[in-house]
Amino acid sequence: MVLVTTIRPGRQHDNHREIKSVGRCEIVQSFVYLDSLINILGSCENEIRRRIQQ
Repeated sequence: MVLVTTIRPGRQHDNHREIKSVGRCEIVQSFVYLDSLINILGSCENEIRRRIQQ
């Protein structure tokens, strides 16, 4: 992924990052991050079920 920082005239302190290209990117329904289950809906229901089963 390539991020480019652009500065708009009159807004020197407002950095706007723009994604120019994405290399290998995979879209998933859910993933585990810092031992918490994250899903695309932002719901914690599946995370609670997962922790109870452990």
